[in-house]
Amino acid sequence: MLMTILSIIVNIAYFAVLNMKIYTDRAMMPSGDVKEWHRSPIARLNIAGQSFLIYLQIVLAAVSIISSVLVLFGVRNSIIRTIQLVSMIGSTIVFIIIMIVTSNSHVNYA
Repeated sequence: MLMTILSIIVNIAYFAVLNMKIYTDRAMMPSGDVKEWHRSPIARLNIAGQSFLIYLQIVLAAVSIISSVLVLFGVRNSIIRTIQLVSMIGSTIVFIIIMIVTSNSHVNYA
């Protein structure tokens, strides 16, 4: 029971963090000014052309939340619990990969 509620809360927190503007990109403009952009990890992945990671995160989080809701409503099947555990671990791994990739991605502005 605790794991199902934790799974839902953690996946919501992952999407909250992925939508927060935590990165600052700076680029020198042709006029000599330095322009700053504050971007979220999702925006940086889209700019870098790696948006498939966001889709993978959405799929794993949806499977995790749906299986957690099924367990909360009383489905006591071991297959559902296994799916919930695997999707929760997968969602966490993809979240960590997204954070690593976005911290190391550098976008060129031309």
